This record gives sequence, C-alpha cells and structure tokens, in this order.
Amino acid sequence: MLSASRFYADPWASWGYESSFDGTLLAWWGTKGGHPTVFVGEITAKPLKAFASFSGPLLHFSWRDYANRLLLTEGDRLFEVDPRRPNGRIDVTPQGFQTWQIIAEPSAPGARQAVISHDRSPVFTDLYTTLADGTARQLLEENSGRTESWLLDADLLPCLRVERSEDGARRYVARLADGSWKEIAALKAEETLIIWNADPHGLRYEALSNRGRDKIALVGIDPSTGQETAIAGSDAVDILDAIRFNPAEPTDLVVIRNGFPRLVPISKRGEAFAELVSSAGRHADFEISGASKDGRIIAASVSFDAQQPRAMLFDLAGKTALTLGPGPQALPATATTPVEIAARDGEQLSAILTLPEKAKTPLPAVIAAHGGPARHENWGFDRDRAFLASRGYAVLSVNYRGSTGFGKRFQALGFRQFGRAMQDDLADAARWLIDKGITVPGRIAIQGESFGGMIAALSMSRDPGLFAAAIIDYPVVDLPFQMEHNPASWALFTEQVEQYFGTPANEADARALTESSPINQVERAEGAFLLTAGEADSIVGAEQTRRYEMALRKAGRAVTAHYFAGEAHGYTKWQTKLARARAIELFLAGCIGGKAKKFDWRTALARYWK
Repeated sequence: MLSASRFYADPWASWGYESSFDGTLLAWWGTKGGHPTVFVGEITAKPLKAFASFSGPLLHFSWRDYANRLLLTEGDRLFEVDPRRPNGRIDVTPQGFQTWQIIAEPSAPGARQAVISHDRSPVFTDLYTTLADGTARQLLEENSGRTESWLLDADLLPCLRVERSEDGARRYVARLADGSWKEIAALKAEETLIIWNADPHGLRYEALSNRGRDKIALVGIDPSTGQETAIAGSDAVDILDAIRFNPAEPTDLVVIRNGFPRLVPISKRGEAFAELVSSAGRHADFEISGASKDGRIIAASVSFDAQQPRAMLFDLAGKTALTLGPGPQALPATATTPVEIAARDGEQLSAILTLPEKAKTPLPAVIAAHGGPARHENWGFDRDRAFLASRGYAVLSVNYRGSTGFGKRFQALGFRQFGRAMQDDLADAARWLIDKGITVPGRIAIQGESFGGMIAALSMSRDPGLFAAAIIDYPVVDLPFQMEHNPASWALFTEQVEQYFGTPANEADARALTESSPINQVERAEGAFLLTAGEADSIVGAEQTRRYEMALRKAGRAVTAHYFAGEAHGYTKWQTKLARARAIELFLAGCIGGKAKKFDWRTALARYWK
C-alpha cells in the first residue's frame, strides 16, 4: 500500500507547465530539497531538462507577454527575471499600493498594465495603471462603491462596468463607440452573466449567460443593444468551461460536462486540440496551464479515464502532442463513473462514484459533500478520491440540490434547504450505495469542508445511525454568528448568500439559522467526529470549530481534532495536506474498517520540515 506522502508530497512530481510568449521555453513547478521550486527548460530539449531554477517563498509565476522573462511572486513582492541570467532579479512590484492585483499585463516594453487595489476599502477596488516596472501609477477609475469589476479593451480603457444598484440588481454598463455609456443588462439574483472582451476594440463581447434560459450557454453579445446570440449550449448542464487559447481572441473550445466530458470545438485550434486529446480513444479531462501568446503551443494537465494526470504539450499547428517530464510515480488505478441517484421526491441527483479498481463489494464507503454550496463535482481525477480508494473505500461525491452546473431550477431547489432537503439528498445517496450492494449499514462515513462540513455535521444529527463517522474540515457550525461576521469582501455579493441562508432580520429565517446550526444539535449527534481547521482562517474562523469540538466533548461524543498553524480557509501546505490525510486514514480505519499504512516516515517528519 502506498504511503500518504506519495499522494500529497511526491518529491518527483512536476506540474503547472507554462510556455513562454514565443513558445520556445517552458516553466513549471517541482520540488528541490522538499521546497517548491520553479524550473525553466527549452521546449525543444529531448528529454526536457531544466537549465535554471528558482526557489524561495514563491507563490506564483508567469511569463511576460512580450519577452522570455519570468514574473515571480514572493509574498507581496513581484520580481522579473531573465531565466538565462537567473541572478539578475528586478523588483517590479506596483508602487504606491498596500494591496494590488494585476488584471491586464503590458503588451510591449514601455506599455502600461492595469492594476486593481483594495487600499481604500476591503469591499471594492479602484482601477489604476502602471508601467511594467511598477512605476508611474495613474488612477484610471475611482470606484463609486458599487462597481464589482471592469472589462478593459486592448488599450486598457474600461469598456464595461459591472455595478450593484441600490435595488440590489447587478447592472452591466457598456461604453459605446462614441464614448457614452449605456446599460445593456440588469440581472436578477438567480441569473448569471460573465462577459469577457473578444474584440480588441470592445465592439463585440462573448459571455457565459443564462438570461432567458435555465442553463448557462456560450453567447455573443452586441454591446450597443445587449442582444445575445447563442454559440454553444446544452439542455442538460451549464456550459462553464469556455476555453480561449489566446485570451485576446474568441473562444476555441467548450466542454460539456454531462457525465463524461465532451469537447465541442468552436475554432480550428479547438478542433486540433480536441482531436489530439481524443485520439487515445479514452475518456479525458484536462486543465490548461499555459499557452504561447499566439495560442499555438498549449501546455495542459491531462487525465485519461480519471487516472493520475500527466503534463502534456500540444502543438496545434503541427498537430502533435508530447508528454512532458518523467511523469509522477503511478498511483493505484480507480474506477470512476458518473452516476444518477433518484432522491426521495423523484429529483435526479448527479454524482461521481469512485471505487478501487477490481474491488469486491461491499466496501466501507465515504459520502463526499462539496462546499460552497454554489459549487459542484465533476467526473475526473481527484486526489482525495484516489487516496480514499487506495485505502479500500467507495467514494460517492454528491451534487445535492443547490449545486451549480445544472441550471437555475436545480440550484434554486437548494435555497434555504440546509438541514432539510439537502440532508435528504445525502441520506438518499448513502441508501443508494446500500441498495446497490456497494456498502452495508454501519460502514458509511460522510465528509465535507466549509459549507459541506456544515451539512456533514447536520447529517450526523438528522440521520442517526446512517453515518458512523464524519470528517469535517473548517466548517460553518454557528450560522447566526457566521451571518454576522461574513467577510467584508462579500458585501457586493450578499444576494446569493441570502438566497441560500435567508435574511437574519427575518424572524423565520433567523429561527431556521439557529435551529439548523450544528452547534445546537450536538445532543442528537451520533457517531465519531474528525475535525480540522486552519488557525489563520478569516472566512469562517477556527473558533467555530473549537466551540463545536468543546460542545461535542461535553455531550460525550468521540472527537479527534487537528488545528493547522498558518493555514486559512482551504489548505495549501503539503505538510498540512499530508498530516490531514494521515489523520483521515487512521480515523476511518478505526470507525468503518478501511486500511491504513502502519508507518510513513515522511508523514512523521512533515511537521518538522520547514
């Protein structure tokens, strides 16, 4: 049995390949001496070999759009470096800001870049430009306090503003050819409109939209009228992946994720990519990690049949594909299949079932509830699923009602249904596993993070005896407290929160928030609990988990708890991921009888590895 470190701390792993602007160099992430490192090599080298590397407290890297120069983010500083002269770093951090984010890169030496900043308010941003070296700051637009975002044209001039009006509507205001501004759309709370500029002069937009339809589709928009023209869509699921190999040009490819992914080309480049990915004759999923400026050379992480992804390089002009690097050490194979589950009220739930390859059922099982709740689970490789399957578990990842990706109607079914129909969906999924002979009563655990952790906790109180154990990561357990202390950055996005949770000022909603908070249901909770939280979590706060732990212990429940220093809402350090995985395998083995590695030296030393 492979150790947890092979899943979460593989020293031979490499990922995140990105091509330089001219397609001659590649940069990628790997590790050196146990530390994340950026490597650089020549694309033509066979085998690919790094000629430069950069270590330190790196958070991100990217290439300049006009030269083979890397940008390295270290903390709140930005450095530019020529990889062939690795000792000559230049600090190009935007000057005069406490907070900053570059949203549009300079297109040429001496050109300007667009920067947004929260310096005036944590709720909204102002829009600036600077030169590529971070100097010559200029205010482009000062936020009135209602602008959520801007869309810029090729000259870095705002051609669209997304604003929140006093009545709560999200309004889209476009700049016309004569320089005047005109409202072209006003969205209802349940509608989606994500616009990007596909025309250098702002004369035509492309967008993902569900205005006037249940499912999100790829559309073209006339900015003078707001009128939409459908480009690609599905009657079954939302179109959420619209891929542009060159961000300045129209969409090349959409992915329809109704069960197994289906690639629908829009352009010649899209046709070439789809043909190369599909040539293996297997179900495939992918994530684009980088592209040359002309969109010809594409680096992507590709997973076939939901197995461990491999880094690949695609030449769309030459129609060739190349596997990059030596590849990670193989993980155990799984059988991952999209399934449909009938809920008790007849609603169909989409789910992903992952089993150990050639496993004999029945198996101990884990129901996975995603966070959000405005999120969803897709078919494909998932490291957590693969790890649990390697320990002998069946894993069922459930898109309970309220999940995104299946249209407005299905999402609305989940509004104010935490502790109610959402819990029914998770219970029905567990009983589906039993009915199919995949597992047996008494050997099912439930797992979730954030909102998913909350409904996992509620399942332990609402369906006693169905779930023997719960893995609950950085959960919301006190809803009235959370609604009073939501992050300030959510202030322009409150309508979706209130759709799901209600309004605390409303007496009935306030009562439901209190009654359905896991911390108020510990007396009815059964089974064993594994709790984790990040000490630096500013979204939920580790104090909620600590209070829940204390309440469970006071009620005499079996609790194991881990708190991780320096981690926020979602874990990023490999040491944390490894420690959590080790805690999970030991916890589940003791509760529902799966397998656990007896000893893993790298896991034992992870806490001491700085």
